[in-house]
Amino acid sequence: MKPAANKDDVSAALHLLGECIQAEVQRINAEGAQAMQGGDYDTAQAVIDFAKRLTSFQAKVDALGKEWDELEDLLDKATTEVQQIVSKRFFGRRKNGEITGHAEMCQPLLEVLVEMGGNTKTKDALDRLGRKLKGILKPKDYEPHESEGHQIRWRNNATWARNMMVNDDGRMKKGSPSGTWEISEAGRVCFAGRNEMLKSMQAKALFVSHRWIGCRCFKAICRSLNA
Repeated sequence: MKPAANKDDVSAALHLLGECIQAEVQRINAEGAQAMQGGDYDTAQAVIDFAKRLTSFQAKVDALGKEWDELEDLLDKATTEVQQIVSKRFFGRRKNGEITGHAEMCQPLLEVLVEMGGNTKTKDALDRLGRKLKGILKPKDYEPHESEGHQIRWRNNATWARNMMVNDDGRMKKGSPSGTWEISEAGRVCFAGRNEMLKSMQAKALFVSHRWIGCRCFKAICRSLNA
């Protein structure tokens, strides 16, 4: 079943943009750390400056998200007449935090497929994913979706997660038999390397911080000795 579209959810779009920017900042920091390790301090400094600008832009996106939430709250408190006039295309959606987004289901879904030997029937994958996410899914996740056959909301979002990993980044195989979900080799690498990547990024960020502080302290000592 095709998942219900949610292309007009402004709040979700702003949230997704913020997440993408944050991921890009992390990637830049990690590659900047490599430049620092290689002794290319000019490039490392330029990367730091760019990351600061990008972080500043992310703060503006977050501020827009908060402002949009305030607009939604204002609409919720408005009279029936006002609500009938104001467009329902962009408003009236579930607010962030009330449901579990499809992006949050990608890693657990990959884990399910690995546990089930790499591929399984769609229903079996969803059933196991539901058990794995028990305690994480929110009450709204168990409500039927307003469209597309009133499919349970979290199952609809899980289908979106599967489609994203098939069509956008290849973590799941395209062209699997109908009714079957299958992890790709790229998905296995991504699943296995995710924790190691996070640890590596944290270690590199700590190294850059210490190296940068150390360089500044060394320069300060040299200036004091030459004074």
